[in-house]
This record gives sequence, structure tokens and C-alpha cells, in this order.
Amino acid sequence: MLAVSKYEKKAYYSLGKTGTTTLVSALSDKDWYKTGEFSADFMTKIFPIPYIGWKEGYVLQYESLKTLYLNNYEITVLIRDPWERYVSGIKEILQDYTENIITPANLNDIVTDISRCTKVLDRMFYLSEFRTSNKFEFDKDFPYPSDFALHHNYHIKNWLWQFDELQNIVFLDSKNLSQHISDLGLPITKNQNVSDPRQIECIDKALRNTEIYYYITRYLQSEISRYNNYTR
Repeated sequence: MLAVSKYEKKAYYSLGKTGTTTLVSALSDKDWYKTGEFSADFMTKIFPIPYIGWKEGYVLQYESLKTLYLNNYEITVLIRDPWERYVSGIKEILQDYTENIITPANLNDIVTDISRCTKVLDRMFYLSEFRTSNKFEFDKDFPYPSDFALHHNYHIKNWLWQFDELQNIVFLDSKNLSQHISDLGLPITKNQNVSDPRQIECIDKALRNTEIYYYITRYLQSEISRYNNYTR
């Protein structure tokens, strides 16, 4: 998600499962350029081509953020507790699988049965955990070059390491998002894309029961450390 004010040097940035849909919905089209997970084409209205982020017609969000950073924009990054985000992201992946491969009814069957959900997750990781991640950047603090982010899915991959070299970034915890929207003087709308708590609880317990739970927690260790540092 990338949103840039049309009238002030302000911008918001985040990846999925942090409340991005709620924030994008709250920001008006009149005052903000914005996009969810797609190309930030509006950046070409702010900066001339070529610039950092523009690549063969596709505008990369994070690289575009660097352009905003170098031009002294006030940048707010929306973040979330890494374990909560990971669990929510796994639910998103399961939802995509069932909607596009099986049927939506199967999702509820899976995420309301801890034993079945555990078996499904173990199989998913079995099919992806040994995929060497040498074709994309990954957190160098993680010593196992395997894909515990399930083919580097943006809903669950580690990403806070991107800000190690950026200074004066404002980090907004997603649990404070409603208050932040209110402080902006914007109407507080119902949170968007909210998961059923019972399904989230089932996935949480199932992940803890998987054969590779240790490796998942090890994968998230550096992410949790950064999150704690940014929110303390």
C-alpha cells in the first residue's frame, strides 16, 4: 500500500495484513493518491520519468518510497505484530487457494478444524520450505535460505528490514489505526477485510502444531525484534 498526499509532503506505506484496506478507504480520493497492492502509477504525476521506482512502465511501491524519502516527505509506515500478521496472512493464502482452486466452503471446513488445518499447513510448507530463496532478497539475519514465507508471499514475508537504513520514519502500530484516523479528522469507518476470530484462533493453534513451528518462529525472530524496537 502506498498513499501520497496531493497537497502536502506526506505519505503512507505498508505491506498487506496491517490494516491497509481500512486506511486506504479512510483517505479521500480528493486529497490522496493511493493504491493497495498494485503499481503506484500516480507517482508519475508527482515526479518526472525516470525516477527511483519506475521500471519499464511498472511503478514499484517500495522503490517509489525511496524517492519520496529522498525528497523529504514525512513517511508513516503502518506495521503490525509480526506473529498476528503472519497468522492473518496464512488465512489469506488459504482463502486464495480455496476460492481459486477448490470452493469457499472448504476454507471454513479447514479453518474450523485444528487437526485438519495443521495437516493442510504442514503439506503447504512441505511443498515450499526447501525452495532456495536465491532469486529475491530475504532477511539476511535468517540463517536458513528456505521459503518459510511460502514463495515469498507478501502477506507473510519479513519486510521491516527495509527500514534499517532509513531515518526519521514514523511507525504506526495497526492497533492504533482507528485513533490515528480519528486524529486526522476523518470519519472512522468499519474496519475492512476483518477475519472471523474463530478462524484466526484455529490457524494460530494449527501453526503452533506444525512440524516446522520452530523454524517459523525463528524466521520471524528478527521481524519481531524490529517491531518491538519501532513500537517501544
